[in-house]
Amino acid sequence: MKGISIIIPTYNEERNIGSCLKSIFNQNYPKNKLQVIVADGGSTDRTVEIAKSLGADVLHNKFKVEERGKPYAIKTKANGEIIGLIDADNIIPDEKDWLKRMIKPFDDREIFASDTLYYTYRNYDNLITKYNALIGGDDHIASYFGINDRYCYFTGKWTGMPHQEIDRGEYIEVTFNEDKVPASGSNGFFFRKNIFNKVQNDPFVHPIFIKNLVKKGYKKMAKIKQGLIHVQNGSIKTFFKKKLRRIRRRYNGNIKWDDNYNIEKRDVIKNVMYISTLILPIKDMVLGFYRKPDLSWMFHPFATFSLYFIYGYYIIKGMKY
Repeated sequence: MKGISIIIPTYNEERNIGSCLKSIFNQNYPKNKLQVIVADGGSTDRTVEIAKSLGADVLHNKFKVEERGKPYAIKTKANGEIIGLIDADNIIPDEKDWLKRMIKPFDDREIFASDTLYYTYRNYDNLITKYNALIGGDDHIASYFGINDRYCYFTGKWTGMPHQEIDRGEYIEVTFNEDKVPASGSNGFFFRKNIFNKVQNDPFVHPIFIKNLVKKGYKKMAKIKQGLIHVQNGSIKTFFKKKLRRIRRRYNGNIKWDDNYNIEKRDVIKNVMYISTLILPIKDMVLGFYRKPDLSWMFHPFATFSLYFIYGYYIIKGMKY
């Protein structure tokens, strides 16, 4: 069994951290091989208290944002051969061997990372949690442009970026093209610690980190045929506020992005015009429901139209997409 250090950045996460940690410690994995680090950025609620009571190592770091907390924890505290990145609002499904399956592909020395093939949810989860799982992330625009990294039910693909696949049974071995890497490296992502310092990593912007590793020659990863629950605030208002905050950070230059995935401004504007007819989102709503029946698909046309309008507005204003 390989040693694993799971990093969970937190800031006022008392609502989520308990369920997250319980799902990790419930795994059938040797306790002496599993290190769970909560990198807390100064929470003022019960986050730290809950984390300590459940057996996590708490690292009090000076960063409130996870882009800085993750590298800080990895460099100062992590001792595992494999690093796992799990957020406080992530829950491992009730499958005792989930963690073992995530680590198994690392027996192949050429595989540098692994993550789940899709997101999943429970029947009682809220609309936004279910919807994001169905579209393969928290932004269906990524799925429309093919840069997603989890299975999207309306496209029928886990990514639209060119790559090579070999089915290995419990996982898919993926070889990336150097200039076409999907937006990987977020929730439930595992990688070898010894490659962490091979590229710039602080601040930790996960798509840039992964793409730079691929450029360095680390091109093979595993997509494990299992899911991860990414719990969302059920509010539609919060859904759009999160998207708007991310877009504004890009527009204002708070997030430095060196890759637009070859998406041209004219492509975005053309898609905005097409989406405005509602033909495409309604078609995809029906297709998605056919592949994975769930009433959460009813949200898709409204979400698509609204988010495309927001993206289009900022693209026209001059944001580099």
